[in-house]
Amino acid sequence: MSELRYVVNRIEVDGIEIYVLRDETTKAEARIAPSLGNNCYSFGLPVNGEWIDLIDPPPDLETLKDEPTRYGNPILFPFPNRIREGKFTFEGKEYTFDKAPGTPNSIHGLTLNQPYQVESVDTEDGALIVCRLDSREFPEIMRQYPLPFEIRITYTLIETTLTMGIDIRNTGDSNMPMGLGIHPYFRVPLSSKSSAERCLITVPASKRWELEELLPTGEVSDLEEDADFRFGKSLAGRQFDDVLTGVLLSEDVSRCVIGDQDGGIRMILESDAQFRELVVYTPPGRPSICFEPYTCPTDAINLEARGIDAGVIVLEPGAAFSGTIRIIADLTTPGVC
Repeated sequence: MSELRYVVNRIEVDGIEIYVLRDETTKAEARIAPSLGNNCYSFGLPVNGEWIDLIDPPPDLETLKDEPTRYGNPILFPFPNRIREGKFTFEGKEYTFDKAPGTPNSIHGLTLNQPYQVESVDTEDGALIVCRLDSREFPEIMRQYPLPFEIRITYTLIETTLTMGIDIRNTGDSNMPMGLGIHPYFRVPLSSKSSAERCLITVPASKRWELEELLPTGEVSDLEEDADFRFGKSLAGRQFDDVLTGVLLSEDVSRCVIGDQDGGIRMILESDAQFRELVVYTPPGRPSICFEPYTCPTDAINLEARGIDAGVIVLEPGAAFSGTIRIIADLTTPGVC
């Protein structure tokens, strides 16, 4: 019997159950922690004799547990980024979200550190795992967002591409407003043989939301030349904390790119047309960058209450949303944006 190309192994790391997706031909590997918000906290592969981490992993899983927004690939739902004062009104009802002590706004949704249930794994045509969260099982979620939902995440590793399929269903009897985003941290440079100066960054957006205290004012402006990364620029000396829009599609997807010219690899983040906004963020003091595809900008539901089109998705009872994001390790055209 021939050895399987794709494998899914269940292991324990720091007392936490981890699922390892692996392609035995390319040696690419992704690690997922279902009990820690279903965070894919590690994705990498060997390139030219060196292990390359595309996703910036935490130093350990206890750190990820304590700081679920700072490492790996946090999932942001039912809203990405911030809600002003943690409040919004929808169809005549006011909703209030918890806020961290000393902070003015709620941030990053309600599912960051909640445990998902593993539904299935498969290795037939790729290394695959399906995990599900039912909000009705979590009083903490229902207290703040009493609109029942199921979110199902399918991670699939094939060759050097990790695909994230996201399916969300309104399981209640009322309309459900929602926004979705992910917050992946990517290494820059990708290779220890390279530098930020030799990494070209591509961001397919032409406009930005104007911000005050990290919240959109409602105004959108064109990106000035220095901030326009549509055609690739060096990351050296750049800092970002921007909510971008005017996202450009090619073949029905947007593509953010890190082209590591000395490392022989590009990281490509592909998002389908459902994700109409991009947050770009460089965490202070770390060699990484976040490309965050969102279905709507920060505080979208309060923007829409002011008559501003902000992309809030409203699911009717029984209706569903589906979106797809891919993280690709491209070894064919390194350094080309």
